[in-house]
Amino acid sequence: MIVLAAIGRFFKKIWDWIKQTAWIQPLLIVGIIFGVIFSIPSIVKAIEKGKTEKNTASAYYNRFKFSLKDGENSKADKFTISLGKILAGDEGAEASFKNEFPELGEKFFVTYVDKDCTECEASKDGFQIFEKKLNNTDAYKSNDGAPFHMVTIFADDENEGETTESEPRQAFYNYLGRNLDFFADAGEAAYDTSYYVNGHLSASDLEALETADEENFSYPTIFLVEIGSMVEKNDRDYAGITEVMFGVPGSDKNEKAKNLLDCWNHTDEFGK
Repeated sequence: MIVLAAIGRFFKKIWDWIKQTAWIQPLLIVGIIFGVIFSIPSIVKAIEKGKTEKNTASAYYNRFKFSLKDGENSKADKFTISLGKILAGDEGAEASFKNEFPELGEKFFVTYVDKDCTECEASKDGFQIFEKKLNNTDAYKSNDGAPFHMVTIFADDENEGETTESEPRQAFYNYLGRNLDFFADAGEAAYDTSYYVNGHLSASDLEALETADEENFSYPTIFLVEIGSMVEKNDRDYAGITEVMFGVPGSDKNEKAKNLLDCWNHTDEFGK
């Protein structure tokens, strides 16, 4: 209390001096005004930086992120294991998945991204337009009425205890190693997709996917997943991964959005 009282007395003396010294008050006012003026550029830059960060690919994909945190108990692992059971054709797998992840509905994209991936940034622009326009304009109608859903998993997701500065993707590498069967089945499913049949997927990319090759894994890797009623509605042979892309094709964001629509509806290059 003695210390606080001493501090209070010190500031009271300063305030009394300012009040008694009338000539200093205009200087203080002028100083405050100039301080505000000179701080405006910094404030503007901070606002612009905030807007830029909100518009980055990471900020967009973070909205749909399934984290790798907690390793084999992570949301990303639980999701992958549950979806893997559908790919493997396990009895009751679809019902279990829908019960565990009801927010995803019966149709959604799964996108593996990297924060420093140029193609992830370009694909984000297409996803943004596709998400905004799907079922909201005549040109972006979903053939099956399904709304937009997506899951994103970051290859450079930080996970204390696994990821280090020298190995920024260690958590993801460990995730790949824990889910080898899932990626083997995903690669096998890719060979049956319309996009592959129509000659738009390279053998090397599919091999890296099928073997969960961390050194050659492509970003973004994109799966279209359909389960439940979507399988019959879209004339699919089985539930699970029904289309695969490595990046979204298109010369600009509008063309990318249209290609995402074709993927979603299994039309044009994604049609049988």
